[in-house]
Order: sequence, then structure tokens, then C-alpha cells
Amino acid sequence: MIKAIFFDVDGTLLSHTTKSISQDTVQALRTLQDQGIRIFMATGRHSAELDRLPVHDIRFDGYITLNGQLCLDNRGNVIYGAPFNESIREKLLSAFCERRYPLALVEADRIYINYVNDTVRKAQQSISTPVPEISTYKGGQIYQATAFLTRQEETEAEKFIPSGCRFARWCDNGVDIISEQGGKVDGIKYFCDLYGIDSNEIMAFGDAENDIDMLKTAEIGVAMGNAVECVRKCADYVTSDVDNGGIVKALRYFHLV
Repeated sequence: MIKAIFFDVDGTLLSHTTKSISQDTVQALRTLQDQGIRIFMATGRHSAELDRLPVHDIRFDGYITLNGQLCLDNRGNVIYGAPFNESIREKLLSAFCERRYPLALVEADRIYINYVNDTVRKAQQSISTPVPEISTYKGGQIYQATAFLTRQEETEAEKFIPSGCRFARWCDNGVDIISEQGGKVDGIKYFCDLYGIDSNEIMAFGDAENDIDMLKTAEIGVAMGNAVECVRKCADYVTSDVDNGGIVKALRYFHLV
């Protein structure tokens, strides 16, 4: 029996064609909660970005942000955090200052970037979000970094990321830098432990490469119809795309609504 469902945001809950979440999807989420099924957001985004999006109108039972590095309760309070250690932070800061490529550093309360180019603009436009603030690092804890690189540039840039980190791609022009042991699955494990939910009692929806581990971990991993091919291949079920009622159709297929 499914007791919890984890939802990616961009391209899964949120359409960047309509810049909204369909009302059918919103109603389905409320129906799930009415039935006692917990719903969680699982995103690579920062909470400050989520505040600008229509998802803030939905009260989730918890929020996995920054690819599992920072988890929030249903009121948006931080309840779990896994910042980078000092060694990784210093290496990211070095890359930030060297300006080999656009790099954003993500703290609990803010995001800032070393410089902006067309790759940054394209990546941020694809998720309907302004570019981060160009600023100087002030010394806070870093939970995630984002490199703005094309897929062709990624291979070359991998040599510059700190040992113990890996890339988690979320669009053609952007990859998050997270801990090798990190990812949305860390957040899922945290909430499952918190609420006494087993892995065979969860379902997950996603569309991007940073969702693959999450879909593999869930008892039922659902790829959106608009998901990239590698995500579709690892899913248990492929539904319609985000602009064609994909979430609602999958929930109906599995008799959850």
C-alpha cells in the first residue's frame, strides 16, 4: 500500500509552458492527503526559488530541497541539513573565484553566482526563474553548488569538481554539484524514517536525470512523458507529459485517486 508520494517540481508538477500547476493536479494532491497519503516535494531548487512559483499554494507534508541536502517541514522550517565539509567548501570557493565556468553557491538562505553568460540565462529561462545574484562569498555553509554547463562542457569540467562530489543534471544547461552519497534519496530516507514508512510504500514522480535515483528507490517510480530517455528507461511506469495530465493519469492508473 502506498503511504507517501514524492514529486519533483520542474517538468513534473510545474509546466513551464503554462507557468502553472494544473487544477486537476492540485485537486488530486488534496485527494491523496484526504485519503491519508502523505505528499512530499523533492526538488533540486532552493526554498527562495519555490516562493516565486505557484507550488507555494500547495501545503506539502514536507519538502526535500537542494537535492536532499536540506529538508523542511510542512511549515517550511529546516529540520535536516547536510552542508559540504570544509575541504569541499574551500575547493568550490576556489572554482568560484577562478571563474572557469559560471558557478552558483547555495547557502540555506541565499544563492549567488560568480558571473552570468548565455548558458546561465538559458538554464534559468527553462525553469522560469531569474538568474542568481552576482556577489562575493561571505563564508556561510554551502549545501549545494550549481554549474552552468552544456552536456559537451560537462566532461571537461568534471576534473575541476571536488573529490567526493558528483554532478546531478537538471537541464541541458545546468548541473547541480552534490555529495557523492547525496541526492533526493537522502531526503526520502529522512522522511521515511521520520514517519515510519518503508521503501515499498512509496511512489515517486520525476522527469530529469537528478530524479533517477529517486525513481529507482521508490516501489513505483513514474517518469513523466516529457522525461529524458534515460529517466524513462529506469522508471516502472511512464505516464503522459506534464501538459497532458501526466500526474493525474498515473495516479488513476494505480487506483490512488
